[in-house]
Amino acid sequence: MTKRPFNQTKTMTAPRPTRAAALLLATALSIPVFVLLSLIDWLLL
Repeated sequence: MTKRPFNQTKTMTAPRPTRAAALLLATALSIPVFVLLSLIDWLLL
């Protein structure tokens, strides 16, 4: 039985969002904010 070398330099990194996921998240957050701000603007004017 051979010994496997233990690689200590390779560590698990946190998963990074892709550009598509970042764009989807930005769109999903910006639409309700836009609607809310438009509603507030409409109510105040």
